[in-house]
Amino acid sequence: MSLIKHIYPSSGNAFTRNPINVTVQSENLATYKVYVNNEVVFTGNGTGTFTVNISEILETAFAETEQVTGTNTVLQYPLGTNQVWATFEVSTSGEDTETVSFTAWKGGINKTDFRALHDMETDIFNQKLLNYGGNFFFTTRTYGWQISIKETELEPLPFIMPTIPGEENGYITVRETVTGRRLRCSGSSGVLMALNIEQVRRTFFNDYGVLANMFEVMDPYHTNRAACRIVIERAETAQERCAVRFLNSFGVYERLDLVGHATIDTKPIENQEDTVFQKYDAVTDSFVRDRVRTEIGQTYSVETGAKRTDELNFIRDMLTSESVFLALEDREVKVIPSVETMGYRQRQTEPESFKITFTPVEDESNITALRTKYGSVKPRIFTSVFSEQFN
Repeated sequence: MSLIKHIYPSSGNAFTRNPINVTVQSENLATYKVYVNNEVVFTGNGTGTFTVNISEILETAFAETEQVTGTNTVLQYPLGTNQVWATFEVSTSGEDTETVSFTAWKGGINKTDFRALHDMETDIFNQKLLNYGGNFFFTTRTYGWQISIKETELEPLPFIMPTIPGEENGYITVRETVTGRRLRCSGSSGVLMALNIEQVRRTFFNDYGVLANMFEVMDPYHTNRAACRIVIERAETAQERCAVRFLNSFGVYERLDLVGHATIDTKPIENQEDTVFQKYDAVTDSFVRDRVRTEIGQTYSVETGAKRTDELNFIRDMLTSESVFLALEDREVKVIPSVETMGYRQRQTEPESFKITFTPVEDESNITALRTKYGSVKPRIFTSVFSEQFN
């Protein structure tokens, strides 16, 4: 008799922020173990027919997600901090043992879609992320086949490299829409990789003299059929501009451009009474007030600029992210985003703008001048190479 009656999702891949349910059926006492990268992280037992949700167990196994590497390559390799190899093993006293293994990914999808895909007996990987006939990228900008990205929001687009029958490595092909020029990108099958859009544009310009703003990513299993389209939009001119880099719901970093006015407010000191104390002054034979060095912080308030309906949903994903960085002109600051209200018309007839507040994750008690890119030395006017003239 089979011990493991059912597992969902069943595609060999699962997000840990959605349920990962394993149903066990055993007449005798059954002991189950959960492995992460071949190490036991949890043990339990049960009898009869019971279901175990192991998603929260696997969620604890992830380290902090890091950025992709390889800035001058068309394909980049995200560090493997957002996926683990998971195994569920169940055994009985009669020495019957069964296992099921899969790749667990940091991330998840909304409950409405999860429920709908569950009722259809499929999952987000079969439906989208491993479906190379459509938009298979780990982006939350859109579910649809056309991905629109402003030129100031370009970030590598992660995806799972397809497995091509008869080929040692997987590959995807990028076709420039106007000229039909193609760029083939190869890599290890089944590995999480990222398409560097900036380098794709640079390659088409250097090799063919084409400044490309529209690409079609071809279906690797059907010749000459486009899977999805990437459109690079012109960024609007703005006096002030900053960006937000955040971990999206699929567990990868994306960038959001903010072009509205930004203001910086000093945070009021909380519990100021706790920092003040009295000390004895022997000269005057009295007690005087003194205090310890206090911490003080800043908040950044930024207008989003005009946003379309699909961009508003992208902003909502940013607001729920656990890892958000505000990219200022000279540095990045890890922040916690918040918004007082984000109401908009269901049938949007014009772009809408909102004010978002970003609070740095740490306050400061040492308020020193910020380090410049030149350090503490006199900057050179032109270059540090060739000549010291004018310096």
